[in-house]
Amino acid sequence: PRTEPETVFQYVDITSVSNQRKCITEARTVLGIDAPSRARQVIRANDIIVATTRPNLNAVAQVPSELDNQICSTGFCVLRTGVGILPDYIFAFVRYESFIEALTDLVKGALYPAVTDGQVKAQQIPLPPLSEQRRIAGLLREQMTAVEKARAAAEAELNTITALPAALLLRAFAGEL
Repeated sequence: PRTEPETVFQYVDITSVSNQRKCITEARTVLGIDAPSRARQVIRANDIIVATTRPNLNAVAQVPSELDNQICSTGFCVLRTGVGILPDYIFAFVRYESFIEALTDLVKGALYPAVTDGQVKAQQIPLPPLSEQRRIAGLLREQMTAVEKARAAAEAELNTITALPAALLLRAFAGEL
């Protein structure tokens, strides 16, 4: 980005990734000249980004197509799959408890707990045939869709509950109760 000071790009940093929803929630639009020093990694659609800081929080995401050829922070390890490996399968695996625990066990530093890209890439990932990768990734996608629907419904209920006291007070003072 700094080599192209007039270029506008989308920048993904750690705050852009929801560790609960496992997605990029908001990329910032940045002008090359204003790019943070950590804005140095090109990301491609379907890359998997794994935050190397506080790996126990599991801030991971799969890069959506609209962020293809954009930039992310060096605070992520970027995983790009090759032939015979489905990005959806790798994305499923990096959310798996054993992967998170393995990285957490490698953390160095109490004030800035982090792992290196090399440590992330050194993790052993079982690699079944493509058909099994598809099956596993598909199951997880279905389950995550159901979780997202449940989360949205719960959020709507919470909004309704939060608004209820004010509505009751309004009705009470209007003499409707």
